[in-house]
Amino acid sequence: MVLGLFISVLVLTAGYLFVIGFHDAPNALAVAVRSRALTARRAVTISAIFNFIGVLLSGFALIGYTAHWVSVPVGPTGLATLATSLLAAILWNLLTWWLRMPSSSTHALLGGLMGAVWAAGAVGLESGGNFAPSFWTTVALPLLVSPIVVFLMAWLLVFPCYALIRRTYPRTVNNISRNVLSLSNSAISLGHGIEVGQKISVLVVLAYASAQMRLSSGTLSIAFIGMGAILAAGTLLGGWRIGRTFAERMVRIDPFRGAIAQIVTAGVMLFGGLALNAPLSSSHVAASSVLGAGVNQRFSAVSTPIVRQVLWTWIFTVPASFCLAAIFFLALSPVL
Repeated sequence: MVLGLFISVLVLTAGYLFVIGFHDAPNALAVAVRSRALTARRAVTISAIFNFIGVLLSGFALIGYTAHWVSVPVGPTGLATLATSLLAAILWNLLTWWLRMPSSSTHALLGGLMGAVWAAGAVGLESGGNFAPSFWTTVALPLLVSPIVVFLMAWLLVFPCYALIRRTYPRTVNNISRNVLSLSNSAISLGHGIEVGQKISVLVVLAYASAQMRLSSGTLSIAFIGMGAILAAGTLLGGWRIGRTFAERMVRIDPFRGAIAQIVTAGVMLFGGLALNAPLSSSHVAASSVLGAGVNQRFSAVSTPIVRQVLWTWIFTVPASFCLAAIFFLALSPVL
């Protein structure tokens, strides 16, 4: 039972990574491709490479700084908690991808963990699955406030940047902006890879601890290389269903404001991953920055109905993942 559940957790982790790859790819490359800073093929290739590098950096340089803000019981209950959480997150990501809605893979995973932990307690199985007190300040709070902060940062940054380029030829501004967009694709992908690596490292450590297996440094190194490769493979699919919503349907943004939005996204993702060690949603950060810079235009560039749909998707992510994971765990509980 334990071995089967352990293998299931590893397979679902790989599936979660692959889905994240194409689900979150537009966060880095959609604006750059939309603004013709990069071709679609070059954008996804660069993004895949830097996602891979980000996971390796997270694994080999930052693993000691990864916070363990959740615990699960030892044995089948703990492994079932992880498996059902991952399954719920995968299904929610696939649903939002199919609906062309950018949503948070991080929120989906957290909602799944909460649902599985609640279901374990509801059926009276072994206790021990819980969130550490630091979870609310180091995880929940940054995830909650980051979209608002990023929106305001992008909106405000347009003013000083516009003052700097107001007497510059539009063609020159667009060329510079496209160069910035090309670089930001790499920076956002690197930050995304770091965030994913930190998140997955927690799951891998919890899986080995629940299975009471020894996790050697060599095994962990191989795991990070494999995780990086799977994330990169998913990224190569591009995720254009969400990309069109992100860069065309939600807001039409010029290269100048697109560059500002991506600078904010890259800065927040890298600062959050490297300095604060705070898990952030790249989907929320990227969408908020594009929306913030996009509304700061003289013409109407924002589609209010699409923005409303995106916001409702964000609101329902945690409850939906919670319910899915709870249902899956309750269905599995008789055999645990």
